[in-house]
Amino acid sequence: MKDVPITERTAIVTIDESIEAPPDLAGYVGQDITVELSGRQKVAIGQQMIFHATGWMFGESVAVRSLREELFESGRRLAASTGTDAVDRHTEKKRLSHFADADLVVAGKVVAVRLPTESAAAKKKDRASVTFPITEHDPNWREAIIQVDDVIKGAYKEAQVIVRFPASSDVMWQGTSKFEAGQQGYFLLHRAQRKGSKAKGSKKQRDIKTRSDFADYYLALDSADFQPFDEPGGIRTALEAQIRKRQK
Repeated sequence: MKDVPITERTAIVTIDESIEAPPDLAGYVGQDITVELSGRQKVAIGQQMIFHATGWMFGESVAVRSLREELFESGRRLAASTGTDAVDRHTEKKRLSHFADADLVVAGKVVAVRLPTESAAAKKKDRASVTFPITEHDPNWREAIIQVDDVIKGAYKEAQVIVRFPASSDVMWQGTSKFEAGQQGYFLLHRAQRKGSKAKGSKKQRDIKTRSDFADYYLALDSADFQPFDEPGGIRTALEAQIRKRQK
């Protein structure tokens, strides 16, 4: 790829098999791509290796940055032997990671969708006396009221939980969960920090902050934040893993 800067860490790699990949990188099997090596180990011409890489540059071909490399051992069985394709494996890994990062996971049903309380109150005021901020990527927030059937992860004792999500179709918010009344499934939710709160840092650090540091609603900002009950994998896989762990 001509736009890629050539250095001592640049290599041309022929892809024999895609083990795990997002849709935009899964279709290069049998093709040559440019790889910027991690520099952690020496790589020789002719070696078969497994590259753990992320996308970098796209054009007439593709260039990726390798985070680490493994020497492929002859006869070694790869994840591809499970019969699922690279995109499915990538999606499943993302879902499981998303489950691990969620502050609260519940099974339930959307019983209503409404404007956030502060937005509804503002609309009742005299518009001449209210200044509305203008932004190119306004999320157009909505709140989904979820009737909680079961708490899968986290601590929550209320019968319902409020989930705020962007209803905007703007490109910045594409791929986010959009809720409507009647939807049933698993909801992976994230605590919303209250304005002016000093609760910062890692998730572990946030957990030790007081309840007043957080808003009275949760956030859903990713397509992986919702999974219908009848959809396989994802949360079901995480639950099965938890059950197996308890049984050991």
